[in-house]
Amino acid sequence: MIHPPAERTNCISSALTLEIVARTAALKAGGKPVLSLSVGEPDFETPPAIREAGKYAIDHGITRYTEGRGTLSLRKAISAKIARDQKLAYAPEQILVSNGGKHVITNFMLAAINPGDEVILPAPYFLAYPEVIKLAGGVPVILETEPRSRYLVSPEQLEHAITPKTKMIVLVTPNNPSSTAYTKEEIAALAPVILKSKAWVLSDEVYEHLLYDGRRQASPAHVPELYERTLYVSSCSKSYAMTGWRLGWGCGPPEMVAAAAKLQSQMTSSPSAISQHAAIEAVSNDQKDREEMRRVFEKRRDLIYSLVSCWPHVEAPKPEGAFYMFPRIDGVWKAAGKPYPGSLAVSAQLLEEEYVAIMAGVVFGDDRAMRLSFAAAESTIMEACGRIEKFLKKV
Repeated sequence: MIHPPAERTNCISSALTLEIVARTAALKAGGKPVLSLSVGEPDFETPPAIREAGKYAIDHGITRYTEGRGTLSLRKAISAKIARDQKLAYAPEQILVSNGGKHVITNFMLAAINPGDEVILPAPYFLAYPEVIKLAGGVPVILETEPRSRYLVSPEQLEHAITPKTKMIVLVTPNNPSSTAYTKEEIAALAPVILKSKAWVLSDEVYEHLLYDGRRQASPAHVPELYERTLYVSSCSKSYAMTGWRLGWGCGPPEMVAAAAKLQSQMTSSPSAISQHAAIEAVSNDQKDREEMRRVFEKRRDLIYSLVSCWPHVEAPKPEGAFYMFPRIDGVWKAAGKPYPGSLAVSAQLLEEEYVAIMAGVVFGDDRAMRLSFAAAESTIMEACGRIEKFLKKV
């Protein structure tokens, strides 16, 4: 008998989001009137100028291997973009271009974490984080947060969680799935606690340009004392509707970026030359498409919040960025004096009975909640929320 797969494949789970997508597709193929609030990507086409840049790369032979950490031209463009948009200084040698934001996160974690190191991860979290931490040999230390605190971690929580084994602290702002974002003042309040440790801060800011109500992005890297220990992550996927182009970047101290680049060079060589050329256009030129998309999402945010906030016994902070709502729904069952079946069961029932696809909160670290994406047409949002409300009323 041949040997089984490696043990590391048993310590992580598959992405349940993809299973929801598959079941949704099967129901649609069977003619069912399925409405989806499950997908975590913009429902916009990549802007024309970016598409043309990709075509130019194909037509003019920009299709070969590039430098492993990304072309110098793109890294210079990203450096200029971050200086323009975030007022942060990262030289090209402080930038690693990878195959999407998740690849950047994996590179940084593999470069930073040794077996047994602890990684503090506030919940709710992007579902890949616990798995990537475990893949790197680390131990996820989950910090539960509450809707009343906008699902943000407090300095007291963080201080209590830090130990001598803490190697990294993960902050995602704006957050997927809660769509809440740290303010400059809230980041500043966390800084003294972080500085008592020797931990890296992985700052996931892939939704940095999808902020509402006049908010400005606040990054740990904006705090001078945290700049040298912040690993900043962003990508083209959400801000430029380029999810399938698979292009992200990470910034940090040159030695950590070099270590992550070394790993990448042996795993995937370089990112796509075509995507890199298109990304130069995305980050460098007229940002009106990006802003128009943001305005559309803000309008949809207002709509979905007006609907969900009226559901009895449901808690949900108002989305401040990204394009999700993360309502706590277990109170509906408590009010009815019934046992709560769990978010996976609820999501399965919604899909099979009301033909609405949502994401179960358990995959984001909170089984009491569900994630609703408003990366959908207003008509879809209204009809889907109506079906969910009908389902909850039957409880």
